[in-house]
Amino acid sequence: MNDDDHRIVTEIARKVRTAMITSRGADGKLTSRPMTSQQVDFDGTAWFFVSRTADLVADIARDGQVNVGYAGSGSWLSLSGTASVVDDRARKNELWNEFVQAWFPNGPDDPDVVLLKVDADSAEYWNTPGGKPRALFEMAKARVTGNRPDPGDNDTVDL
Repeated sequence: MNDDDHRIVTEIARKVRTAMITSRGADGKLTSRPMTSQQVDFDGTAWFFVSRTADLVADIARDGQVNVGYAGSGSWLSLSGTASVVDDRARKNELWNEFVQAWFPNGPDDPDVVLLKVDADSAEYWNTPGGKPRALFEMAKARVTGNRPDPGDNDTVDL
């Protein structure tokens, strides 16, 4: 991943933070769930807190392949990779914050609290400089000119 790609992927993950994690259920169907990223500096790994008894954890036990999608104002990021459940007290303490405390009031030592680690092997991003106002302008311009809107920056990155 070159420096520009790394910067864009990091900015989108940092700015958006809430992601949809898609996993395959026991019936083979894909299911997406909203989760909040805890790892702000993107290095190819994304971290999330989750309940040990969550359906997502059961899905990961059967099939670790996941997609993590971030969608913000004019920025989108799709990470494909392998998820695993990690029960690491030091890492939980390092990532713990007040938002997580709201979901898990018994704290990081609660035996139900585990981490979901996603090791991304590829990312695709779309980034519209100027955000949503620029994207709306491009769509309006396309209607007037008959040309396709400028999609902004798009790239697929191997991690």
